Order: sequence, then C-alpha cells, then structure tokens
Amino acid sequence: MEYSLLKAELNKKNLQTYLNERVYDKLYWPSFFPLKSTPYLNFETLIGSKGNRVAADIVAYDVSAPLKTRKTISKLSGEIPSIRMKKKMTETDLNTYNILKAMAKPEQTALLDLIFGDIDACVDGVNARLEWLTFQALCHGTVTLSKTTNAGGVITEEAIDFQLPLANKLKCSVVWHTTPASGKPITDFVAVMTAAGNLGIKPRYVLMNLSKWAEFRQSTEVQDFVVPFALYGGNKLKRPPNLKVANEALESEGLPIIVIVDTRISYEDVEHAITSVNPFLYGGEDKYVTFLEDLKCGDMLHGPIAEETNPPKQVIQAKKGPILISKWSDVDPVAEYTKGELNSFPSWPTIDRALILNTEHISIW
Repeated sequence: MEYSLLKAELNKKNLQTYLNERVYDKLYWPSFFPLKSTPYLNFETLIGSKGNRVAADIVAYDVSAPLKTRKTISKLSGEIPSIRMKKKMTETDLNTYNILKAMAKPEQTALLDLIFGDIDACVDGVNARLEWLTFQALCHGTVTLSKTTNAGGVITEEAIDFQLPLANKLKCSVVWHTTPASGKPITDFVAVMTAAGNLGIKPRYVLMNLSKWAEFRQSTEVQDFVVPFALYGGNKLKRPPNLKVANEALESEGLPIIVIVDTRISYEDVEHAITSVNPFLYGGEDKYVTFLEDLKCGDMLHGPIAEETNPPKQVIQAKKGPILISKWSDVDPVAEYTKGELNSFPSWPTIDRALILNTEHISIW
C-alpha cells in the first residue's frame, strides 16, 4: 500500500530535513559511551586490554632481557540487541488532523504536534534506553531486564554482567543514608584511593546522583574537610558546600572530583502507565557511587538494521544519527505508525579500572 498520511507535510525528504534540524535534549550517555559503528550484530569486549606500567629490570650488559608475563585479558561477548518502540495515530487522531487542516487559521502547534510528535517520541525513547543501559552498567556493573524495566521486551533470567572484578567492589565505613551527618565520605574516598593504588589505578572522577550528593554534603566530616576552602561572605563557616567548593577541596588533596548525574527516564508498563525513574539506581535501590579514571569508558556499539537495508515499499525512512525512523499506514481500521529502531549496546573494556562503592552497607557489596 502506498504511504498516504500527511503527504503535503511529510515525505522522505522533509522527514530527513526535520530530523537533521531538530535538536533534542542532551543526555549523559554519549560522554561515557560515544557511538561506534560495527558491521556485525555481535560483539567481543576485551577486558583488561589497558594494563599497568610494569617497570623494566636493570640488568648487566651482555645479558638477555628478562621475559615478562603478558597481562591476562578476559572476554565478554554477546549479541547486540535491538532497541525499538512504536507510536500509533488512531482514527480519532487522523480526524483531528483533518479538522485542523480545514480551519481557516489552523492551530499550528497542535498540527505540528500531530505531524512530528510521534517522531520526537521515538527518537527520545531510543535515547532514553541508551541512557538507562549506560547508568545501570556504571552504577553496578550489571544490567537486568525485568517486567518493570523492559515491559514490552526481553526478560533476562540472569543479569548481564560486565565483569567488574571482586577487588573493585568496595564497602563504606559508615552508612551514608541513615544519618548523613555521621557518614564518612572522605574516609571512604581515601579508602577507595588506597584500594585503587594497590590495583595500579588512579581514579580522577566519582559519579553520584543528586541524592548521594545531598548525603555527601550533609556529612560533618565533609564540612570539616572543606572549611579552609569555603569562604562565605569573607568568613570560614561550616555548612554544606556547593559542588565547586567540594571539588576544590577534593582535588587539592589528590582525591577524585565529583560528577553529579542528574537524569531521568520513564518506563511504560503493559497497561501503558508511565513512571519516571532515576536510571542511576540498581533494582530501585540508591546505593552506589562509581570511581573512574576517565569519563569515556568505552563505546556504544551500533550495528546494521535490516529494515534500513531492505526497506518495505510502503515505508518512508529517515535517520537521526544511527536511529532509524520509519513511518507507514494501515487500513481497517485506518492508522498511521511511527517506529524508532537502533541495534545498540555498550562495550566497557576498561571496567577493570573502575571501582564501585556501596554507600549503604559496611560489609556487603
């Protein structure tokens, strides 16, 4: 069937023009896992490929160079999954569109929402899933797909494990959440840096969400720590520091600076109820902060999409970056569909150089 909806407003050319010019809200995931194309729909991540600097030996002349061991590299392999969502324009929506078009002075905002709203929703939806994948990996080193987090798709029996080493999973000295003033974040930071040093790692950043930042800055230990750096109205006062003051104090002592992750996405369940969530929680629990040497952890691999290389005749297509947007119509009842699709998954080869701190338990990670 020939594509019919909105012919005057929407075709392949102006759909692509719209996507080229449309600026969407910035998300965090490209800072940690920038896009990288792959011709395959499977991946193999070599974990530990970035090794420590092992010193050469001092030897006498005319003596063979000592043979050193090659660092063991582990592999994480799997299939790149497909991320998809679809929006539908019903008969009612189409009637509304026709009414607006027939007006002498059509209400332009409502008309544009009908024409382009589903396109924006599909681009935003795919990006939201990449944001979720990124912060599930960063906050815990694993990804679990459940009826809550992935209602319309695959449910995993076991977590997808990015293979964070046991030695990189650390516990706090005093629980942060129960009594934030009594927490010992600076003590914990020092302990993390000691553990990192023993592993040949030097973190420069620590990721935390807004709730963890609130607990951090309420700590009496933190307020004592930043007093020499916090001049409020010309006076040195103990009070919760702002991020700039806290990071100046941390950096001056050789500790990693804080990067606050302030992002939200929404889940839609099978009943189409929508819930806003913080993706930097694991299993709904707010426990973890993550220490990194570099903000770029790896790549967001994206592979070929079959519909793009084998497009059905009734579909028009355009792309926003690697995200494929498809539009088509149906009959009996008449309806118009918009789909967003991307085959993508993060690859984190430097996970062995990250450390994750459980701020809510002193003995269990």
